[in-house]
Amino acid sequence: MESSARPDRKTIEKNRRIQMKALYSQLIALLPAPSSKEGTAAGLTLLEKLDEAIKYIKEKQGVLENMRNRKRQLSAGIGRQAATGSGECLPKIEVHRLRTNLNSGLKVMIMSDPWEHQEVFWEAIRVLEVEGFEVATASYAVAGNKAFHIVQSLAAEFRTGVEAGRVLEKLQKAIFDV
Repeated sequence: MESSARPDRKTIEKNRRIQMKALYSQLIALLPAPSSKEGTAAGLTLLEKLDEAIKYIKEKQGVLENMRNRKRQLSAGIGRQAATGSGECLPKIEVHRLRTNLNSGLKVMIMSDPWEHQEVFWEAIRVLEVEGFEVATASYAVAGNKAFHIVQSLAAEFRTGVEAGRVLEKLQKAIFDV
C-alpha cells in the first residue's frame, strides 16, 4: 500500500468548512451592530446573518445610487440652491450695457456656487469674446457660500443694447449647461 502526501477527502472538506466559517465571521464583523429592537446577532443563525448582510449591502447600494443621482443633478444645475437655505437658485446672471462717449460695452455680474466658480468665470469670458467683446477687466471673489464675478468688456465698434439681451441668453445657456 502506498502512502501519499495528498490529504484525503475528509481533511479537504474540513479545511474548506474552516475557511468558509472564517470568511462568514469576517463578513458579519463588517456589518453594523444590531439595534436593541432587532435583538442580538448572537441569537441569529448563519443563514439569518447572511440575509442581514445581503439586506445591508442592498441598502447601501441604494444610498450610493441616490448620491450618484444627486451628484448628476447638481452637476447639471438642477436643484442648485444656496447653502443659506434662502431657496435662491444659483448662478444668477446680470448683464448691463456700458456706454461712454468713446465706446460701448457690457458689464456682466454673476453670483454662483463657490465650488464651480472657475468654470462659470471662464465660460462668461468665453461667451463675451465669441460675441465680439474685448474683456477690459475681469475679477471674482469667493465669500462664504457664494462666488461673485464681474467682467467688463468693450465692443470693437459702437453697439446698441440688443447685444446685452443676446449675451445674457447665451451666458445662461452656456453656464447652466456647464
